[in-house]
Amino acid sequence: MTPFASSLDELGRSGDPIRLPDLTSALAAIDVDASTREALRIHDARHPYGRRVVLETPFVESMVATWNPAFPCAPHDHGGSIGGVKVLQGVARHRLWRIREGKLQLALEELRGVGDVLTCGPDLVHSMGCAGAGEPLMTLHLYSGPIGHMVVYDRATQSTYVVDGGCGAWVPLDQPELIVAHYEGILSVAEVMRRLGRAA
Repeated sequence: MTPFASSLDELGRSGDPIRLPDLTSALAAIDVDASTREALRIHDARHPYGRRVVLETPFVESMVATWNPAFPCAPHDHGGSIGGVKVLQGVARHRLWRIREGKLQLALEELRGVGDVLTCGPDLVHSMGCAGAGEPLMTLHLYSGPIGHMVVYDRATQSTYVVDGGCGAWVPLDQPELIVAHYEGILSVAEVMRRLGRAA
């Protein structure tokens, strides 16, 4: 376990419900030094980022992403979980999306730097990527409880996928066993859950 993961491990153990401010406060308090970042770095040339899970408990899940500067992740949700993302290194290009009349529309685009914490509400659809020059982007992610699945949007094919929670925020065509469902067109998360027979 990393030095900072032990502090995150306390979240939820009191029995009190975990709220979004609890997660973002925990992230804001964490300082990950250069040697720890180097030890956590995991490169994945095939995907938008390499994932290193640093903590999984019945209450929270945390991972570090080392971003590939060549391409951002796909727009996605977090399976109804709440969470936060802290920029550890580099600059993130963060985009918020909304689904209107079968179209994925960009609602907001922003640049976020080292120390910034982004909130991820249960209905959020967003995407991230390395904003370019300088140090490669690294981010620390913290979610309330395990993410069982994610809805991921393929903008190139205008398709909607449901992927296993162990997948990153991309369409895993190289690992089709991680694809839970695939739908033509851009569907709202609520519509995807209706089709799967699950609560949104």
